Amino acid sequence: MPLVRQWTVFDDCEILVWQIGESPEKLLKELIVTAEEWEEFKTISHPQKQLEWLTGRRAMQVLVESTGGCYKGMLKDEYGKPHLKHRIAEVSLTHTLRYVGVTLHPVKSLGIDMERMADKLARVAPKFLSEEEKEHAQMELSKLVTYWCAKEALYKLHGTRQLSFKDHIAVEAFQDTDAYVQGSIGFNDLPRQFHQLHRFWVEDFCGVVAV
Repeated sequence: MPLVRQWTVFDDCEILVWQIGESPEKLLKELIVTAEEWEEFKTISHPQKQLEWLTGRRAMQVLVESTGGCYKGMLKDEYGKPHLKHRIAEVSLTHTLRYVGVTLHPVKSLGIDMERMADKLARVAPKFLSEEEKEHAQMELSKLVTYWCAKEALYKLHGTRQLSFKDHIAVEAFQDTDAYVQGSIGFNDLPRQFHQLHRFWVEDFCGVVAV
């Protein structure tokens, strides 16, 4: 089993990281999918993207079943946010070229993202960081990738397409060794929502879960 790590944070938030490497045939043999998911899969033409899609759903199935749940597949809402078909818990997932990450909470909406440290983050930093965040990051890749993953996770948690990473999503300054950070979302004159963030590393891939 290509399970890299499974652990619990914030008392009842489950996280699982799975390495991509199994064949599509093996994944399909063990995977439970809905008819709607099959239709989505048929629209994916690139072999790597197909593998990421299959691995992500297989990892989610393993996570749900490991917590005692009965997995019946997933569906997406109008904004593309994934949900378990029978809604026994809230979930989120993310794909990279090497890993998939999935997370589950019994009742709270959440988001997860993983990204590899790469120079491109420095080029696009002005598009997703506030001035205060840029000052803190100082173009250090470990900080830039943390900010990116944290904001992406918060974006997924919120579940709509109205948010600006730079203007609406904020992440508090953190130390290099911090595993827990705080983030917030505020837009359209609504009260700012504060959320807990958990940061983790798998090799040079950063991951963040927002709850």
